Amino acid sequence: MIIDGLCASACTIVLGAVPHDRICVTSHANLGFHAAWDFGANGRTITNREATQMLYSMYPSPIRRWIAQRGGLRPQMIFLRGKQLMSMYRPCYLDAQASAPRPSLSRRDRDSRRHELINPAPAVLAREPD
Repeated sequence: MIIDGLCASACTIVLGAVPHDRICVTSHANLGFHAAWDFGANGRTITNREATQMLYSMYPSPIRRWIAQRGGLRPQMIFLRGKQLMSMYRPCYLDAQASAPRPSLSRRDRDSRRHELINPAPAVLAREPD
């Protein structure tokens, strides 16, 4: 699993769902975390403590430590990127791979080399509570 670009909100669940050794991050990876929330009776967002705790418990321990050092999951988004992220996950050097010339491969060889890439549209994942 390659994480490249913004992976925010629900996208970060992949960290708990995919084995650590199956995830790599590029230099463009940017993980955004926040508390889980629901709509309240007045239509405003309210933190859902139980869902936030469940979400937090799904993350690997290095991610939980990083979140705890920043005050825990809150309504405001916190971002993990750069050297800190690269120290927790294997770098995948997607940029270098994309620019390197490649020999022509048969269709079967190309299909067997396919990677899953997480690079969702920011508008889909970046929604924050009001």
